[in-house]
Amino acid sequence: MRTAAIVLLVLVLTVGGVLGWELFHTNLQVTGKALQTLPARDRAPQYDALRAAVSRQSLLGTVLKKTEMGPAENYSYYIYTLRLKNNGLVPAEMVEMQLAPIENDVLFYGDTAETVIPPGEEKDVWVVLLTEGTPHSVRDLYITYYLWGHPQEVKFTYDEAR
Repeated sequence: MRTAAIVLLVLVLTVGGVLGWELFHTNLQVTGKALQTLPARDRAPQYDALRAAVSRQSLLGTVLKKTEMGPAENYSYYIYTLRLKNNGLVPAEMVEMQLAPIENDVLFYGDTAETVIPPGEEKDVWVVLLTEGTPHSVRDLYITYYLWGHPQEVKFTYDEAR
């Protein structure tokens, strides 16, 4: 009986150690997949819908400048796509991507559906940035997600020159 208790105790401690290590050492592997740059005038209907949503304060995204938006010819879309791989044993839940703006950035938005990355799988996530003019495309992107209800964050700098 004593031997069984010791074996069970060692087993519980081992499983607890593995689960604790997994929780504190799991990160998503982030890879820059694509950057698409488009003039807003090429997507005039989408730009008009964005401008209307901003004026109605109904945009499902983040408005960075509170000023009135001008004609589409003055703006560009930057669409950042990242590939996220979950190398851990726990699903990454509520995955969301945000970016650190620069002075010319007007707004950004991403996918509004809940994103879950099961263990061992990968998914592409994207964010659309509307910016004034055509500034450089280097941005810091922050990927936030939850493992077992604990928030995690990964910073990725998107730079096409690298």
